[in-house]
Amino acid sequence: MKTEVRAAGGVVRRAGRHGPEFALVHRARYDDWTFPKGKAENGESDEVSAEREVREETGFVCERGPEVVSVRYADRRGRPKTVRYWLMYPVGGAFAPNDEVDDLRWLDADSAAALLTYGHDKNVLADARSFDRPVYLVRHAKAGDREAWSEDDVLRPVTRKGRAQAEGLVTLFRQLPVDLVLSSPYVRCVQTVRPLAIARSVPLEEHGALAEGTPTADALSLVRSRGGAVVMCSHGDVVPAVVRALAEHGVEMLDAPIWKKGSTWMLERDGGLFTSARYLGLPPSAP
Repeated sequence: MKTEVRAAGGVVRRAGRHGPEFALVHRARYDDWTFPKGKAENGESDEVSAEREVREETGFVCERGPEVVSVRYADRRGRPKTVRYWLMYPVGGAFAPNDEVDDLRWLDADSAAALLTYGHDKNVLADARSFDRPVYLVRHAKAGDREAWSEDDVLRPVTRKGRAQAEGLVTLFRQLPVDLVLSSPYVRCVQTVRPLAIARSVPLEEHGALAEGTPTADALSLVRSRGGAVVMCSHGDVVPAVVRALAEHGVEMLDAPIWKKGSTWMLERDGGLFTSARYLGLPPSAP
């Protein structure tokens, strides 16, 4: 069995006059247009490898953002190869032709997709662009009284009013993009967003990082890691903690902090970087 080749790279992005631009490199040896990437050195983590390869091929010093995707294929020698990509944002440096790369172009997304040589790179670009879509934080709908519930609290369901709120989310999100629904494993959270997932025909996944009592750092990591328009349903301790933590990191709060059961916060982002938080409120007809 051939040894797998481990590699890493970056989707380097900057703000352009008419929207985001992406850096593509031309390798004279292969006469291809691709993203900067390369094999990891011995003892080097994939993250460090990605930053080093981007710096060596483009000349840019970059901040690393969320991981975009991993690509697997057979290299020119027939060896299995895995390349992990991260979004990256230039903070210094400049391009100069070098032994590996003789040209670099900054292109808008459509032009970049047209120039890329390989189909798997086009998929990487599409995944990178999905980090422009918002994340929605939903606090679970009204549930039965905690003190009156005698079983495991994980199993406590929503009430009749809570079911109405869950159905109301379908209406609230009717004009909003939804690619994936994530939920705390608690029954009341799953019940809150299941009607929405069914109505939009998107996957519903349970995730422990959204559970009650989860450390804020774990929940933040999940919020930052998923591309696409993602609805995440969690609890009255997690949702405020995440929004406040983002505000402390410079995210603009467009509305006063309020966390009613069944309500939604929309977190807007630009290439994986959160920019603002807006309170969408309770679903229509919710009490």
